[in-house]
Amino acid sequence: MRLPKIIWTEQQIFKKTPLFLVVLVTMFIGFDVYINLNIKNKGQDISQIEKAIEKPPRVITEQFGKKIELGEKNCPNSKAGNPDAPLQFKLFESETCPYCVAQNKVLDQILPEYGDLFYGEWYDLSSCVEEAQQYKISGVPTFIFTARGIEKPSTYGFLDKQQLTDYICNVSEQC
Repeated sequence: MRLPKIIWTEQQIFKKTPLFLVVLVTMFIGFDVYINLNIKNKGQDISQIEKAIEKPPRVITEQFGKKIELGEKNCPNSKAGNPDAPLQFKLFESETCPYCVAQNKVLDQILPEYGDLFYGEWYDLSSCVEEAQQYKISGVPTFIFTARGIEKPSTYGFLDKQQLTDYICNVSEQC
């Protein structure tokens, strides 16, 4: 019994398969992937909406939405928010720090909406030297977060509104 001979040709695959067929299949696969990803995202959006509907709306009292100045000689110099909140922070800052000014603007924006979910204390480096030494503060702004009673390592640098609200929501589980 003799085996049949297989003869290979030197032609490229594109010469055998029409180019438009290759392009068509590639476009079909790409479109299919896009549709599947889009459907998955829509499903996630719907589940987030359903979760939001299940939660009752938060009622934020006015007392938690304002920053209270305690004076330059006091440490902390200011405080704001709900003292019983699951997230608490100490913010070390300086008057001459432009990032500290920007950080305070972000916190002023967040307070009216999320002030019931966190409690903050502000410490100026020039008047609260002992506290700064206790936490070994080397730069400002620096946050010392305490989440559900557990003190976290210091967070140095500016945190934008989205970063802060995400952290507040994750710790409080109420957003």
